[in-house]
Amino acid sequence: MRAPFAILTQTGNLLVVAMAVFLAMGNSGCRRGSSRNSNANGGATSLESESVTDKSKREAQALVDQGKEFYKNDQDQQAAQAFQEAIRLSPDLAEAHLRLGMAYAALDKKTEADQSYKKAVELYKKRVQSDPKDAEGFFNQGLAHSLLHQDEEATRAFRQATRLKPDDEEAFYQLGMSETRLADYPEAIAAFQKALELDPNDYRATDALETAQEGTKRIKEGKKHAEDMLKKQQENANANANSNTKPAPKRSPSKPW
Repeated sequence: MRAPFAILTQTGNLLVVAMAVFLAMGNSGCRRGSSRNSNANGGATSLESESVTDKSKREAQALVDQGKEFYKNDQDQQAAQAFQEAIRLSPDLAEAHLRLGMAYAALDKKTEADQSYKKAVELYKKRVQSDPKDAEGFFNQGLAHSLLHQDEEATRAFRQATRLKPDDEEAFYQLGMSETRLADYPEAIAAFQKALELDPNDYRATDALETAQEGTKRIKEGKKHAEDMLKKQQENANANANSNTKPAPKRSPSKPW
């Protein structure tokens, strides 16, 4: 039989070991709980941050829509302020920069307008690069180029917009206008005819089509006039050449010695 003291000692040792295991498990549980809480808090922060970003975008777009109404009603200063606030909330909102440029132009602030258009072009280029099927992005990029008098770039953007959205009457009208400014009248006529096919009541396209047709007529008349002038010049040159040619003198008959 074991001594009572040995039994007590062994029992005490078992209790100490059990207590140590229990504490270790408790600490591990606390750490896991702490880790879960930390992850949960991090996830909440991420969601909260995303929500703030989305909210800013929504508010910025609402300001753009409000600014467009101001602009439509010739309240250009209020429109500019709305677009500026939209940009403050969402600096990469391309439409806000485009519309701000238009408001600046209405306020005779050409330098500021051009800067806004250039920023819009930059942002729309990024937008269509990330989504090559973004017809609206191409259209607005073309509009920004057009307002900067960059008609070749505008034409390319508008043409792509019409390819992606072949029922967009406005895109065909703007394409025709940029082609007209480039004096590419046959292409302009085709664009205006398509615009009128989509909307027969668009008087702008009707007037622009007549202008393009007149341009084609002027070019044909100009070519014909140039051809006639060239023909006359050639005839005059030939006449002058003939008049300057003297006949060779006839030789006298030889006399007998």
